[in-house]
Amino acid sequence: MTHEYIIIGGGPTGASAIEGIRAHDKEGRILVLSRENSPPYQRPPLSKDLWFGKTTLDKLPVHDDAYYRDNHVELALRREVVEIDPEKKQVWDDRNTMYEYGKLLIATGGYPRRMNVEGSDHESIRYFRSLEDYQFLRERADRIHHVLVLGAGFIGMELAAALRHAGREVTLVYPEQHPLSRVLPRDLGLFVADYYRQHGIEAVSGEKVARFESPGEEIVAYMQSGNSVTTQLVIAGIGLEPATDLADAAGLQVNKGIEVDEMARTSDPNIYAAGDVAEFPCIPLEQRLRMEHWDHALMHGKAAGANMAGANQPYTHLPMFFSDLFDLGWEAVGAVESHLDTHAVWKQEHREGIVYYLWDDVIQGVLLWNTWGAVDWARELIAKKQVMTREEREALKPPA
Repeated sequence: MTHEYIIIGGGPTGASAIEGIRAHDKEGRILVLSRENSPPYQRPPLSKDLWFGKTTLDKLPVHDDAYYRDNHVELALRREVVEIDPEKKQVWDDRNTMYEYGKLLIATGGYPRRMNVEGSDHESIRYFRSLEDYQFLRERADRIHHVLVLGAGFIGMELAAALRHAGREVTLVYPEQHPLSRVLPRDLGLFVADYYRQHGIEAVSGEKVARFESPGEEIVAYMQSGNSVTTQLVIAGIGLEPATDLADAAGLQVNKGIEVDEMARTSDPNIYAAGDVAEFPCIPLEQRLRMEHWDHALMHGKAAGANMAGANQPYTHLPMFFSDLFDLGWEAVGAVESHLDTHAVWKQEHREGIVYYLWDDVIQGVLLWNTWGAVDWARELIAKKQVMTREEREALKPPA
């Protein structure tokens, strides 16, 4: 049977693509092929709200079962797509089943980046991405007293806080000078490291694992410096590799991700890509990006679905992202990248305020640090592309 629309990937991008399609085509058959065990669910709570009692597992699904039924969506779980044939407009799964499509969306997201050091295949070394990873970690956390977290990006920092909140001893090891080094300016990053230490986390900068050994029930991580950490469980959050293998094999253009235009079309006009796996033109910032954030996954997926159904509407959204670090919370919009010039305006230093990210005195990104309700204001500020003096930036006031 031919499906007008096939979506490869059962994450938030694929789920929101259904909404985009149905906004413009109420009848075309939709098939979602997902390697997950569960229907599309929200990922941010896996390292945030579930640990702090702010939500529950039953609230994770993006849509309830009735949504797929009412919208005539066939949801095929535990299906790994192994081949795309653009010429014949066919995809094949790992059960040797072939499906024909009219339009195809690749929303495969990515895989956790893996370590390549001696002993890194030990069963007590885990990566974190899925609901199954959360369930494993939650169950193990109740039976151990110490966890080694590797990496101080979003996942590493959030899981370190979550596990400490759950009463575990936590050692956090990262190779950079400070946590979230790609996002936070140095002074703020160093403050966060000290803040974690105040919460009982051993935060160790400038270290990388050289090898693992397991002399007994525990596992020992030996660092390149010669130091070592003995633990019961290692959680590695060292980045994401976009799942571009299908696109590569199909002959699509791939760079940092699957290359798409402003409509989310790949180099094949019948194949689209969106979310974590896609490199897209960010129209508000006038640059090509690959972005791994929830808001982008939802909005890019919806735009891709709409364009698959003939909307012909460019993706003009400027994504935001957010994180929670104990009782430090923040939202960010635009190019929030530490290599840019920054200008912080604090209400309370390192506790509440706004950090502007600048290129030639033009605001490219805004970090709202414990400052809420100002995301749209930040988007409007970036959209102005206005050269501003330091005094003018300090005079800016977000909505009360």
